[in-house]
Amino acid sequence: MTAGGMLREARERAGMSLDDVAGITKIRPSILAAMEDDDFSHCGGDVYARGQIRSVAQAVGLDGAAAVDAYDHGG
Repeated sequence: MTAGGMLREARERAGMSLDDVAGITKIRPSILAAMEDDDFSHCGGDVYARGQIRSVAQAVGLDGAAAVDAYDHGG
């Protein structure tokens, strides 16, 4: 599964909206939506993308390392 797919699935499983996650992570809902669609171009580069993936993963109860690993391996 892709990193974005993992984030979306975990968020939906947690019963959270994009606005809920944005309130926790301080990442704009539009960027969160793009991330869930595997578009990380709005994150500011790979280092920032990895940090934002970890932050979102933690907010939705997902293992951040697994999500980052999926991002790193294009899955």
